[in-house]
Amino acid sequence: MRQMLLSFVLVLPLANPAWAQPLPFPHPDTQDPHDSTPQDQVPDLQLLPPQDQGRDPGQGPARPGPGRGPAQAATPQRPPPKPPETDDQLLAKLAKAPDQRGARAIERELNARWSHSGSPSADLLLKRADQAMQAHDVDTARQIAQKLTDIAPNFAEAWHRRATLATQKDDYEDALASLRHTLALQPKNFAALAELGEILEEYNDKPHALEAYRQAKALDPFLDGITDRIRDLTKAVEGQGI
Repeated sequence: MRQMLLSFVLVLPLANPAWAQPLPFPHPDTQDPHDSTPQDQVPDLQLLPPQDQGRDPGQGPARPGPGRGPAQAATPQRPPPKPPETDDQLLAKLAKAPDQRGARAIERELNARWSHSGSPSADLLLKRADQAMQAHDVDTARQIAQKLTDIAPNFAEAWHRRATLATQKDDYEDALASLRHTLALQPKNFAALAELGEILEEYNDKPHALEAYRQAKALDPFLDGITDRIRDLTKAVEGQGI
């Protein structure tokens, strides 16, 4: 009987050998506490705190850290260009010019503006009349000016040139009529007002000449000889009844 039991015990392990047992694979959600190798786990990004967590909203955006690129510098905004001054603004500055040098600069700017009619052909004729005047060819310059007033009757500076050239030929009748056209189109033409005063003096119309001079000086205090003319005519006109 003992021999039968011993034979049974010796034969029993061989019926279920260790290599025939299935290997104990761990469950994916469990880890052997004796295994020191950490599992490769991907962190849940939703559980990570935001980079600026804990900052006061009033402190503004976070400054770039060591791993960030440099902050973009804000591009300075240039102020918009100022619009050009109007004729009235330039005339206001001319009336308050501190010295003759400043007045001459404003005079040149206004004369340059008034010499542009908006018509290329009219501007070209005016330029040719000026060139003839510079060459002392008054007759040619006057013919051009007369033609210019025919084709551009609303061009104030054309009438002004015609008046100037008529005065040089002692044609005061045409000069006076041309100056009236000039001032009807451009009432604040200080040079035309001064020339009108000169012609009125030639006609011995001293009261109106004095008025023209005063208007011219109010616009441009630095017109050549205007102060002396006003002083002399003031004595002649306003001193007669004293």
